[in-house]
Amino acid sequence: MQSKSNSLKITISEKTKILLYELMKKPLEVKKLDLHMRELEDIPVEIFSFANLQELNLKNNYLKDVPKEILALKKLKKLELGGNNFSHFPDVICLLTSLEYLDLSWNQIEDVPYCIGNLNNLHMLSLNHNKIKLLPDSIGFLSNLRVLALNNNKIEFLPGSIGNLQFLEELYLFENELKELPETLGRCQNLIKLELQQNQLEEIPREIGNLNKLEKLRLYKNLLKTIPDTIGNLQNLTKLFLNENQLLEIPQTIGNLLNLLELDLSGNEIRSLPDSLFSLKQIQRLSLEKNSFPKDYIYLLKEKFPKTKIEYDF
Repeated sequence: MQSKSNSLKITISEKTKILLYELMKKPLEVKKLDLHMRELEDIPVEIFSFANLQELNLKNNYLKDVPKEILALKKLKKLELGGNNFSHFPDVICLLTSLEYLDLSWNQIEDVPYCIGNLNNLHMLSLNHNKIKLLPDSIGFLSNLRVLALNNNKIEFLPGSIGNLQFLEELYLFENELKELPETLGRCQNLIKLELQQNQLEEIPREIGNLNKLEKLRLYKNLLKTIPDTIGNLQNLTKLFLNENQLLEIPQTIGNLLNLLELDLSGNEIRSLPDSLFSLKQIQRLSLEKNSFPKDYIYLLKEKFPKTKIEYDF
């Protein structure tokens, strides 16, 4: 007698076979295919007959490799391989030069090959939750990239070529082992969202002030002792999270952030705020817990920010 789990596996397998059998009747009409969570250990060969396929979802299976036959899918624009068993980045993917969206997150990938630079039509690249330590310089060849997601890896340094990503709008690097940032990051002047929290950063380059389109900046849980005064150039910033660092003070230029709605400074060693900050009446949330403010400082803050939600413990 089969167990319930074995019966379920057979059901999933049979369901996949039936689907592919039906699609093979008109293979050239197949443009999108979703085979996520099908318990696949290999990519079904039938897929390679879908010459007009543009989107392929193979997330959450048991795949370990991608065969060269995938090159038959010359029109493929979106490839989702997250949540599989890849221990390496399949080099053959670098030859799928029509790709605009590539997801290899939630695998065990340690290295990104230099050939990734061939994918210069990519708009979105997700490599979250892997074991990547280094990025190749060729990452800078991805000139059309809008979103680069590298959360939860082991990256210590970024190549200077990151500054070549002129169209990059979102950069996710939280929960890595970053110790410093290249000055060239300041050349990514279309960045809107930058997430660098939970790293080992001790300083931020002054060039961050060149990111004048930035709206959200997360730097919490690092080792920052100072913030460059160029932070005041980020006049489109609406959210700034600097909590759980080692900051003693905040630069006066923070008063230039006229669109700032949320400021988190909790978990630092700050004793007072710059007077310029008091002019930012639009702030909706100001978090100051676990700092070194004197007990009566709250009366000044409530006077200066009568409509702001102030989080404090002094």
